[in-house]
Amino acid sequence: MSPKQKLHLGVRTLVDPTTFAGAGIAAGIQQAMNSYHQYGQGAEGFAKRFGAAYATGASATLITSVLADSVFRQDPRYFYSGRGTARQRAWYAVKSAFLTRGDNGKFQLPYAELAGTIAAAELSQAYLPGSRTQYTLIGRSVMFHFAGLIGLNMAQEFLLKKRTTNKPPDRLAEHGPVLREGTPVSLIAVEGFSRETGASGKTVRFVLAQDLSVDGTVVAKSGDVASGQVDDVSEGNTPNQASSVALENVELQASNLNVPLRTNQLRGVVSPMQYKELPDCGKLEVTLFVAHDMRFSDTP
Repeated sequence: MSPKQKLHLGVRTLVDPTTFAGAGIAAGIQQAMNSYHQYGQGAEGFAKRFGAAYATGASATLITSVLADSVFRQDPRYFYSGRGTARQRAWYAVKSAFLTRGDNGKFQLPYAELAGTIAAAELSQAYLPGSRTQYTLIGRSVMFHFAGLIGLNMAQEFLLKKRTTNKPPDRLAEHGPVLREGTPVSLIAVEGFSRETGASGKTVRFVLAQDLSVDGTVVAKSGDVASGQVDDVSEGNTPNQASSVALENVELQASNLNVPLRTNQLRGVVSPMQYKELPDCGKLEVTLFVAHDMRFSDTP
């Protein structure tokens, strides 16, 4: 996303119903706990708490979208998954609160979100009643921000997909070639993956080794980028034995779709990941498999 697009998204967020709902929930919790007792109770107290909660959220959103996302080059959007069991999707929503995608497609810690939240906490000193230490204010702000972000991610993953205009295209549309589950995909590792032991959580990047076709139609071209993360690393039993590496969240960016990949051809079957060293360049060629059926549009 360009800085202009990030700003536009931030402004839209200010008037999004979920933003008002979040401020209302925060105000309700504060009123029930009698936080900021100077506001009092009743409708007037709730209105004051609602206004303060909205102001804090709005300032965090604007600081993040106007400045921090562009400085840190991070993408503020939540990327809908829709794959796996409900438990897997819920865990994905939780992880997405603490890992964001950079403009380069890599997973990163949410530096922009942290900067915006801390800055908004400092600004809130000007209108929140009572006194508190700076560390208490920042700590509470960060805690409530990420708790709210997890809730919002859950809502986007399970409840709001049908109500957003930014949802991904239907993977099983009526027309177009279908890339079937279990189709092998040859990738060349270009970053974060080698015979040496890597670190769990490390980002890995690949490029497609050759065109991927379905019934003569090219759906992904050689050089298309795939990225994911190292999930687990097991040392070899001997010094000459290669380490065993498990990957997660690997997606190939092909046409207008992100194609999910896995290490096993058959669902539920555990087997070593297949890879070999290319003789000319020393890079590793990895074979992964399409995780589930993906239908592409007729026009590549």
